[in-house]
Amino acid sequence: MRTTFGSFNIATSGLFASQRSLDTTSHNISNANTEGYSRQITKQRASMPTYGDPTGVVGTGVETYDIIRIRSSYLDAKYWGQNKTYREWSVKQAQLESLEGVFNEPSDTGIRIVMDEFFTALEELSKQPGDSTCRVNVIEKANMLTTTINRNGYELINSIRDVNFSIKNKVSQINSLSEQIANLNKHIFSFELGGNKANDLRDQRNLLLDELSSIVNITVTELPGPNGNNYMDVKLGGITLINHINYNKLATVDEPGEFTELGSGKISRIVWEGSDNQEVSVGGGELRGLLDIRDGDGENYSYRGIPYYLNKLNEYAKGFTKAFNEQHNKGIDLEGNQGQDFFYEPDTPEINCINFRVNSDIITNPNTIAASSEGNGESNNDNVKLLIELRDYKGMFTTLIGTPDDFVKSILSALAVDSNQAKRMATNSQALADHTYSSRLSESGVSLDEEMTNMVKFQQAYNASARMITTLDAILDTTVNRLGLVGR
Repeated sequence: MRTTFGSFNIATSGLFASQRSLDTTSHNISNANTEGYSRQITKQRASMPTYGDPTGVVGTGVETYDIIRIRSSYLDAKYWGQNKTYREWSVKQAQLESLEGVFNEPSDTGIRIVMDEFFTALEELSKQPGDSTCRVNVIEKANMLTTTINRNGYELINSIRDVNFSIKNKVSQINSLSEQIANLNKHIFSFELGGNKANDLRDQRNLLLDELSSIVNITVTELPGPNGNNYMDVKLGGITLINHINYNKLATVDEPGEFTELGSGKISRIVWEGSDNQEVSVGGGELRGLLDIRDGDGENYSYRGIPYYLNKLNEYAKGFTKAFNEQHNKGIDLEGNQGQDFFYEPDTPEINCINFRVNSDIITNPNTIAASSEGNGESNNDNVKLLIELRDYKGMFTTLIGTPDDFVKSILSALAVDSNQAKRMATNSQALADHTYSSRLSESGVSLDEEMTNMVKFQQAYNASARMITTLDAILDTTVNRLGLVGR
């Protein structure tokens, strides 16, 4: 038969359950602005009832059996997949916008303008082939053209070097995050062996996984372990990066790149440390974007990164040099000698955007410009007119049938297309990632309005349980101290 003291236990269990719920609510409110925090709720259930009472099965109150965090593993995995795509294209967008700044078109210092000025100087020379001022002006404009190509080439080389440095930093960052996640896995596993939930530690781990997903493509799986605990397995390109409390490191191996002879330095290939240089398969994230920008040469439908534009500048310098020198060599200079190379043409290496320059002999002696096609160089302008016609010559280049201006426009057009594509992809993928992040936040985030409502609800429950204890105390007081005193 139920005793008054049994009712005390029931009321006390309600008091403790309300207190625990208030503690959880307070914890949620305190972390409302904590990045990565998932709101928590206290799970309660009726405690084991008492059997054998003549009145039937009698309840014994309430018990708190768990504190869980509200988190969707589906939304996490979805966000990680979308985040890697967004980060990849945002890196490409930033790098391509930087390349647009290198070419700086349209502007007064762009390649097309200085090339036009060079041909304009040749036209002035055709009017006065014997005038020294016109000859000096041709050399100055030619120097401006070669300097512009050189500057663009050096900027692209520096960009390759900078991107390679960023790749090394990202590899170090991946190793650091892997170590932190593995350490958290160890603490989570130890804490949860007793049946508790390491909610806050799990939030910290998810925050690190968010950061890792922005750098590289990962696949996260929780495998069942003893006592209901799970092991975490994180794969990168199908190979285990983190295996519970252990992790595999990445390393970089420096190798000569395509443009090492131009001064770009060695490039860093990403491998698994201690695996005989097995290359890492990177399929997304900032690291994929950096690799495409650094290595993409556009061959066989590959991505068009910095090497593609550097190769185009090299092709321009080589094609322009050979075509112009070929025609210049057919002319006669002011001193009656056969024309020599106008632009420097080394035996090795091939002409490129870095060594593209005016022949030093031409610079030293402007009279060596072969403007004529016969002996009288002061009045004959036949060869310089043929040099001017090269402006419309469509056979200079191997990858494009077009004039020098068409070739430059094709480079700028490709860059504009690539930059716009990267911008569109970054914008679209960001919208998807932001939508998933908002969905995750609406489920896991703390709503202060909701928590304030819960606070009032649990406070009222606490007060009611306290009032029940007061009532039972009054009943016991009457029973013990006052029962049987009437009439004495």
